[in-house]
Amino acid sequence: MNKTELSQRLEVAHTLADLSGEVIRSYFRRSHLTSQTKTGETSSIVTIADQEAEQAMVDYLTQIFPQDGIIREEGENQLSQSGYYWVIDPIDGTSSFVKGLPIFGTLIGLVDQAGKTVFGIVDQPISRERWQGIRGQPTLLNHQLLTNSYTIENHWDLAEACLTSTTPLMFITPRQKAIASRLQTICKRTAFGGDCYNYLSLASGWTAMPLVILESDMKYYDFCALIPIVEGTGGIITDWSGEALNQHSTEVLAASNWDLHQAALKLIQAI
Repeated sequence: MNKTELSQRLEVAHTLADLSGEVIRSYFRRSHLTSQTKTGETSSIVTIADQEAEQAMVDYLTQIFPQDGIIREEGENQLSQSGYYWVIDPIDGTSSFVKGLPIFGTLIGLVDQAGKTVFGIVDQPISRERWQGIRGQPTLLNHQLLTNSYTIENHWDLAEACLTSTTPLMFITPRQKAIASRLQTICKRTAFGGDCYNYLSLASGWTAMPLVILESDMKYYDFCALIPIVEGTGGIITDWSGEALNQHSTEVLAASNWDLHQAALKLIQAI
């Protein structure tokens, strides 16, 4: 992708964030909001805000780049004729949204013909925070460069890190449960909740201690946009085998730096 194409699609991504944000703000902290739990997914909630925000993005995308594909959470995916795919999640963290907590985000990723994430945008429409990660470039928060001291510090070990997962319910198989339990025993702190905000906090270096994020039962739209944001500040994000994440990945391991990631990976591979 040349600079002109990148600039055009990046501008569209920011417009998508604006459009979805308008919808989400109109429903945030509204009582008696219609919601339901998705069939077969214990902890996955969908609301009219999710549906309308996603549709607003899809409608705009099909006008501007009709040949691009779309991988979406709430509706039917669209095949790509250009080789590019948009991977969107209107509200990652709907459980927080329905509780009136502003710790959710709109995830917008663009994937190239090789299946690699070109860029990722995450918008928090209530706090008006917006992260931008472009593959191979530093991450921006509201157009300002992010610096994360944890990414260059190699003196931390797992016992000093905070282990974070969105919910313990995401660990389903006996091996997943065993790995989560072992890391919970070793790490200094364990914290549940947060969804995409865990990765954003890791990338931003906001935490009182370095983070290790362990998650399973994930979908592509849950992490695609987060990859260049985490990597753009020096964080590490892979699957549980240490391989690059792709559309088939369901298990995610992220850490504030390479040393912590390797320590967690070694433990995972031993179980």
